[in-house]
Amino acid sequence: MPENLDAAFVAEADLDAVVARVSAGVLETMFFEEAVESECEHGWLENSITTRVNFTGSHAGSFFLSVSPAAARAIAAGFLGLDPEELVDGQGAQVILELTNILCGAIMSHLWPESSLSLDSPVQAPCPALPACTMHRCFQMPDGPVAIFIQVHFGSSS
Repeated sequence: MPENLDAAFVAEADLDAVVARVSAGVLETMFFEEAVESECEHGWLENSITTRVNFTGSHAGSFFLSVSPAAARAIAAGFLGLDPEELVDGQGAQVILELTNILCGAIMSHLWPESSLSLDSPVQAPCPALPACTMHRCFQMPDGPVAIFIQVHFGSSS
């Protein structure tokens, strides 16, 4: 585990369980996609669509979402109420940015409900290096894999 993972972070919440439960709930209720936790196989990440939201406040760090292109199309179509063939250029990327924002906010509010966090706008970003992440979780959806990475830097940030 990374050196910056302190005991207080582990004691605050069962991170894996929160990320799995909240992510699956958001994807099912808002995006009409079933996400099942899966074994991590990261070969697909080099072709993924990856987005990032930085957060600051009582906790600081970055939240990353990587989605396979096929899963991104399915997620966008479900969210917009369209068939995948009806999507126009750019819609998929915009929906994945919105999904990143929703997932980050939902997970952070479940992990630290009493905290004061500020989220930056989501942006497309390179996939983070796994050793630099506090945690990551992989999911399999009917149309492809999804991965969540969280980097936490402990201490307050203003």
